[in-house]
Parts: sequence; structure tokens; C-alpha cells
Amino acid sequence: MRIASRSSVYSLLFWLLVALAPHGLAQTYQGKQLVKAELLADTNAIVPGKPFTVGLLLRMAPGWHTYWKFSGDAGLPTEMKWKLPPGWKIGDIRWPIPLKTSDPGDIETYGYENAVLLMQEITPPAKIDASSATLSAEANWLVCEKICIPGGAPLHLDLPVASTSQPANTDVFARYRRLLPQNLPGPDVARADWNRVGSDLRLKITSETLAKYPAVDFFPLPGQDTITGHPAVQSRSNNEIAFRIPLESAPKDLSSMAGLVVFAQQPNGDDRAAWQITSAPAVSASRPAPAHGIFMFLLFGFFGGFILNLMPCVLPVISLKIFGFVQQAGQSRQKIFRSGIAFIVGIFAWFIALALLLIALRGAGRDVTWGGFQFTNPYF
Repeated sequence: MRIASRSSVYSLLFWLLVALAPHGLAQTYQGKQLVKAELLADTNAIVPGKPFTVGLLLRMAPGWHTYWKFSGDAGLPTEMKWKLPPGWKIGDIRWPIPLKTSDPGDIETYGYENAVLLMQEITPPAKIDASSATLSAEANWLVCEKICIPGGAPLHLDLPVASTSQPANTDVFARYRRLLPQNLPGPDVARADWNRVGSDLRLKITSETLAKYPAVDFFPLPGQDTITGHPAVQSRSNNEIAFRIPLESAPKDLSSMAGLVVFAQQPNGDDRAAWQITSAPAVSASRPAPAHGIFMFLLFGFFGGFILNLMPCVLPVISLKIFGFVQQAGQSRQKIFRSGIAFIVGIFAWFIALALLLIALRGAGRDVTWGGFQFTNPYF
């Protein structure tokens, strides 16, 4: 089982690799195209009111891979930002069963090699006045081999509007639809039982179907408030298989976890199939935290500010200001008062100007936030 400090080190090393990677060569590396992106549809025309499926087809260079919606110990999932005409609806990405890879340093990731089709269902409105429609999306991914390079592309798909349609791109859609996880069958075919033992979750699957497959694994889909270790088969006999899912950080009342039970004749086999496991909603028996008054928050703020002023990056600045006060000891009270007012006004003016700048940038469509990424950018 991994420990939190090791996970932090892996994350730090991963982001260092991303930061040092040549972002300007997001699509190519050493003259070789790493990822080719394309939008496909399973129909040759749009019928008003009739749902159809679109897919982001990513073709990766040999040895390079992109990531599943839960990437594991490193990586980032592919994202799609759609720009559809008014009245159109888009569903969630349907992720094919990923491959699990193990890298040096006990790092496990989940992703795709060679190619993958990420499908989404689009529902057009019942009435479309135009004779054709343009579907636009911004795709962003992270492709990795020994280094990781962020990539992205604006994509467009033009389709005519008609009263009838015919299937299109049938082979590629059929191939990746076969790799979509299925819901867990009923208890007559498979049964899932959860329990928690200390800092571990235990999942037992009872199914005669799994007895036919030598390679069975569990791919977790933890929530945002949960950090898992590496799931492993704890025991296996006849038609029962038990998984141990170590929890590095999780709510105390967590009793189950979403994920995939993946089975094949060999690990990462082309014949792999999967059952989708859904987690039961956690029910907390704890009482709500008592409300704190304004004086308690002011007290915490005072002690927090006091500790902050003792930090090495702040204390020297405070010291310079104190020396300035000492030098002003012989000056008139009026001059000292004006100096203090100017100091306060300068602080407020700076932060107000900074806030107005961020508001103006957001109003212009820029994706900026207060502090965080922008203020740590070297150009800033």
C-alpha cells in the first residue's frame, strides 16, 4: 500500500515533467506527430429530435498514451468543451475500458494506447431551420511516454439536416462500443458485497461468469474526497473473488466505491469486458458541527495573521517597516498620520486595481481566477 507522502512525491515529479515539457510542441515531438484528433458521427445526417452519437477519435503514436477518466497515480483525463447551437443537448463521455499500466516507482495508471474513441450522445431539437449544422468542440488531452506533453485541438463536424439518416463509421463505433462497460448483472448472474475493514475496502464478487476468466481486476473510480492505493485480488476460489482496496484518505463513513470489474483471458487483453460497479450513497450519523460566532473567527484570524508575520518571507518586510517607524519617531504627529494613511490607501488601491483587472479579463472571456495559477506564472 502506498503512503500519502509517496503519492505527493509522485504527483510533484509528474507535474515537474509536465512543466518542463515543451508546451509549444503539444502535437509533435522530435518531428513526429503524437496525437491525431478527429470528430466522427455514427450517422450521415441529423434528423431533428433524434439522438445520435459523436466520438472523439484519438490516434496516438506508438509508445504514447492518453488517460481514462480516473488516470491513477499520474496523468489527466481527456476533456471536451462543446459549442453547440441553442436547444442542443450533449451527454457525458462514455469511456471505453482502459488499460492498466505499471511504471517504475510503484506507479499505476489507467489509459489508452494506439487509439481510443470517446463517445457522447447528442440530442438535437425537434425543429431545425437550417439545412446543415456545425458541431464544434475544443479537445484537450495529456499524452505521455517518458515525458508528458499537453495537447489540444479545435474540432468541427458538419452534418446535413434531413428527415432520414443512414449509419456512418460503423466499424470504428462498433469496435469501441464493444469496449464500453456494462451494468452489473442481476444477483442471479453476479453479486457484489462490500465491507470496510479499518483503512481498507473489501469487495467480494460472486459470479460463475468470472470463473471462466483468468485475469480479473478492479479499476477504482474514487470520489474527489478519496485517495486510494492500488486495488489487488485478496483471494479467489471457484466463483468468488475478493478485492482489497486500500484507502489513503477517505471519509470515515465510506463503505463502497464506484469502479469497474474488468475480466479477460489475459491482462489488458483485446477481449476485455467490464461490469460497472456503482457506489452506495454514504449516510453519515455524525451530528452537524456546532456553529462558531464571529468572535471565534476573528480570534482564529488574529492568530493566523500572527503566525504568517513570523514566516521568513514576511518577517524581513515587517522588520523594514518597523525600522521606518523608528526613524519617524522624531517627526510631527501630523506627518506620521499622513504617512500611515498613504500606506493604507496604497494597499487598498493596489488590491482594488488587481480585482478590477481580473474582473475585466473575465469579462473579456479569459479563464482567470484570483491568485492560484496566474500569480505563480513566471511572466506575471
